[in-house]
Amino acid sequence: MEFKNNLKELSDSYEYFIFDIWGVIHDGTHIYPNVIETLSFLRLQNKKICFLSNAPRRSSKVGAVLKNMGITENLYDFILTSGEATFIELKKNQENNFKDFGKKYFYIGPQKDIDLLEGLNYEIVENASEADFAITTGFDNESSTLEEKISQIEEAKKANLELICVNPDLIVVKQSGLEMICAGVIAKEYQRIGGKVHYFGKPYNLVYKIVCENFNNAHNSKILAVGDALETDIKGALNSNIDCALITGGILSNQLGIKYGQQAEKNKLEMICKNHQIYPKFVIPGL
Repeated sequence: MEFKNNLKELSDSYEYFIFDIWGVIHDGTHIYPNVIETLSFLRLQNKKICFLSNAPRRSSKVGAVLKNMGITENLYDFILTSGEATFIELKKNQENNFKDFGKKYFYIGPQKDIDLLEGLNYEIVENASEADFAITTGFDNESSTLEEKISQIEEAKKANLELICVNPDLIVVKQSGLEMICAGVIAKEYQRIGGKVHYFGKPYNLVYKIVCENFNNAHNSKILAVGDALETDIKGALNSNIDCALITGGILSNQLGIKYGQQAEKNKLEMICKNHQIYPKFVIPGL
């Protein structure tokens, strides 16, 4: 692992950049320091930029949030969310007469993401026993625990439904240090009790394939992925043979005892990477 001070030190070596959002660009509420300055710097060098997020909603909704934070469309080329990837695949399934997944689904998630498949011909049903499959997008509140969704998880398993997880993340961390659990926790529990899960998003190859296609199939050596989560952002990039830079001030900030922009203690980080057996090519404290 090579420790750098910021992304500008790496910019000359790459033409295309894949940025995670939560933990790299913002914490769900506030943008991180130096983000707009760094993106502007890259654009002045004619770099191509993609935001690749495990957000369980359509890319347009994420774009609207970014715009409200001052990240306007001139600062990037496109956004791909795990929600968008799910929508694309389920649209294909619909065009194939619902061959892989049926038409009716049981929804496990917050009201704000219930419109994920709006525009397609799928139907939400109240009871798992009436569904062909289940979809989870996550939890209702910042303080939610797994207990919130246990009854739905058990109902889906009783109906022997296959579960689509639209966000493989387990947790996200705010700048305050508050940790919030994500849909990946629901999926892990469903697998634990014997259920079958289909994941959309990082670290799975489909989203990287879509990104590379949108980058005009650029050679991987010209692409750098930047993220804060070892098991999704870094693992996904490594699995797709894409160089990666780990932001230490995001999801790992509590473990490392630092804030965004502060340098991590090398020995602490090496131990965490060793425990996961995942090693980024570069390490930076923030953008």
